[in-house]
Amino acid sequence: MTYIISSLEEENTPSIFVNYWKKRGDNLTEIENIETIFFKVLEDLKDYLADLTLVGGWMPYVYSKYLWNDLIIKPITTTDIDFGVGYTEPRVHPKTIFEVLSTLDYKERHPRMDRLYPVVLYKEGKMRLDFIAPKGIKDEIIEKLIGRQISINKIDKFEFLLKYRIGIEIKNKRKEYTYKINCPRPSAFLYHKCATFIDREDEQKQAKDLYYIYFILRYAPDLDVILKEVADYKSQGYFKKISQNLDKYFERKTSCGCLMVEKENGIDPYLDDLRQDIFDRFKQLRDSI
Repeated sequence: MTYIISSLEEENTPSIFVNYWKKRGDNLTEIENIETIFFKVLEDLKDYLADLTLVGGWMPYVYSKYLWNDLIIKPITTTDIDFGVGYTEPRVHPKTIFEVLSTLDYKERHPRMDRLYPVVLYKEGKMRLDFIAPKGIKDEIIEKLIGRQISINKIDKFEFLLKYRIGIEIKNKRKEYTYKINCPRPSAFLYHKCATFIDREDEQKQAKDLYYIYFILRYAPDLDVILKEVADYKSQGYFKKISQNLDKYFERKTSCGCLMVEKENGIDPYLDDLRQDIFDRFKQLRDSI
């Protein structure tokens, strides 16, 4: 284990987006390099995956490649991996996740320079691991599964993602090994982003969340099912201000939400009017709830 002292400013640096079209000098696309590290992390955590839920920026990649089986879509991802913890009682393990990962090729970075723990772990010094839990989670659950040495983000409304999750099998083609991971349902991931993007203080992170919503609206082959599930969440009383949030950002084609998603998406060779497509898809979502 390598120790690195890092400033709070560095820890708050926005995630770096990676897409399929970027090339590196080693003739591998950057996403292929990131994929390799991603699967290494899954291998390191293979005994714990049943107790974790993959969330965050890897969802477009996992949904498109392994749930929708669409190899044509070019999803973006990030150099972070986010795992959710909680909702169900974890199994008993002989070691905590920290005890296992601290013996492998992870670097520790310290959010606070005056404390040895908790730390944030980086696989090969490149890919950051974040562990997220609902507010109010029992400390003993974190201590037994993760270990008190790892930094845990406790977030409001997060238990919703853990409640509405599914199992997805993903295959590491290079090693012919399959992992079963827990992920939020696409409808739950979308609905949660609709509820929480408004709370983001960083506009870049808001844009990222809105793009994730657009990605599902545009590429999900079972969008009618997803929108029905979204309507069901709304009827159950989850996140009552969602319609208000979306109306504020997507009231018209020139609204800020459309502009943010357009910028995040970038030049699109498949659409003559990307902004109109964004507006239309979000209108369909707004009409469904």
